[in-house]
Amino acid sequence: MRSRDAALHDIAEVLRDLVGSAAASLGLDHLSLDVQHGGRRGSYGPVPWVRMFSKLYAPSAQEGYYLAYLFAADGSRVYLSLMQGTSELRAGKRRPVQNRRLIHSRSAEARSLLRGVAGASFDAMDASIVDLGLGGIPPVGSESRDRIRNYEAGTIAARCYDRLQMPTGDVLLRHVIEMLTLLAYLYREPVMQGVVGSVGPAEAELKAVIEESGRSVAELRQGRLMDPIVRKLVEVHAEGMAKAELVADGWHVQEVGQYKRGYDLDCWRDNGRELHVEVKGTRSCGREIVLTPNEVFHSQSATGCFAEHALYVASDIRIVHDVGVRAVGGRGRWFWPWRISQDDLIPTEYAYRLPVKTGDHAPLSSPSPSSDLRREDGRTGGLDSRFLD
Repeated sequence: MRSRDAALHDIAEVLRDLVGSAAASLGLDHLSLDVQHGGRRGSYGPVPWVRMFSKLYAPSAQEGYYLAYLFAADGSRVYLSLMQGTSELRAGKRRPVQNRRLIHSRSAEARSLLRGVAGASFDAMDASIVDLGLGGIPPVGSESRDRIRNYEAGTIAARCYDRLQMPTGDVLLRHVIEMLTLLAYLYREPVMQGVVGSVGPAEAELKAVIEESGRSVAELRQGRLMDPIVRKLVEVHAEGMAKAELVADGWHVQEVGQYKRGYDLDCWRDNGRELHVEVKGTRSCGREIVLTPNEVFHSQSATGCFAEHALYVASDIRIVHDVGVRAVGGRGRWFWPWRISQDDLIPTEYAYRLPVKTGDHAPLSSPSPSSDLRREDGRTGGLDSRFLD
């Protein structure tokens, strides 16, 4: 523990200089970024960490969004995590948040935002952390276990580095700058491509890395122009993978995604057996996917659909730029039979119909009783204030 504490202290000191230079390259000096290391009690806990945070937006490890290196308890790997505070004040002490579903929901909400602003570049990252090493460590108290599980749930995006396959320092730095860009998006702060001056030790090499990363940031910000193309390529590639496996297994397959039925492949066998397959493709490891309301509804037994339902997830798809732009590779997984549990659904937004109360601001003109009032659900009917614009 003492040796690990000394190592964390050294890491924090190195990161402090690097983060300051990276913030300058992104035009984020005003965030007052800083670095600290810790764990359960200082550094002496099952999962030590070093976090990079804004003093304005996340002054403590219990609140706001920040970046953290989370070291697996068994020492096998480290994650660069874009995460949120996962503790709350109970009985006068900071303890792990008990409602882990709330943490999952906040992480999913942040991912939804980042997909909207960073697009396909964000899709290529891992959505979460799988395991911080609980299986290979000595027994710890329930609170420590809850804290670790909250770290996993509170992760919005992550880079995983295996102890035996650590990348070079310039790659690690590029990943930090990439994550700082996403962090700035969550803060609603503008990111700019800047040019840094003196950056401390080995400044020529470090400046080259930061300037190269600055160009990558600019590409990340402009990358949404390619998003429709990339996402379509991934979608078509995933459907092709699923279709190939089904045909090889003796199924007839028709692509029906364009009809918005809530599934992508309509499949049948000569003996009359029917199968509806929803296909999801992703450049990430595929631990979380996004479903439309129609897709969720179709998977429920209440629809009265007599076909079998299956989900096919093609993950780790790569985009290559050799002869044009194309999708390659991927790892397919089947979930068959597929029935969605409500516990596995994380709501990220709701459509809310505003109520119209009697006595509120009067409309500029009032419809006559004989007006053909059309409700928002498409039906016509009598005067119902809930459906008036």
